[in-house]
Amino acid sequence: MARTDQITIGRRGEFLAAYYLETHGLRTTHVDLPADDLWCDTPHGLVRVQVKAASKPIKHGRDRRPLRYCFQFGPNRNIYDGVYIIVALDKMLCLAFKRDDTIGRTIKINPDRFTEEAQTETIRKAFLL
Repeated sequence: MARTDQITIGRRGEFLAAYYLETHGLRTTHVDLPADDLWCDTPHGLVRVQVKAASKPIKHGRDRRPLRYCFQFGPNRNIYDGVYIIVALDKMLCLAFKRDDTIGRTIKINPDRFTEEAQTETIRKAFLL
């Protein structure tokens, strides 16, 4: 995949995540910093957000395991104190995670986990709403 395609996917994910956060009453600001994509003003203060987006699920490994969305986190994942928003662009849905809710530098998520109910629940949990 070309670098410009990756940037476009990332930007689409950032703006979709901002839209959903705004629908939950969180004022968002788009920033372009190495560790932050969005800043959210919450009732509990400013929350830093890093967005990871995938355009569609893919099969993994040599044995072509079932379709999964794959999200990769940087080497500083263990010290990031913000919220991760992962976006499934083909479903137009996202999930929110705190650092402690993610395991490893890569997570693979079943497409069935992306639902409107899960989106609402994870946003509420991650932002203490």
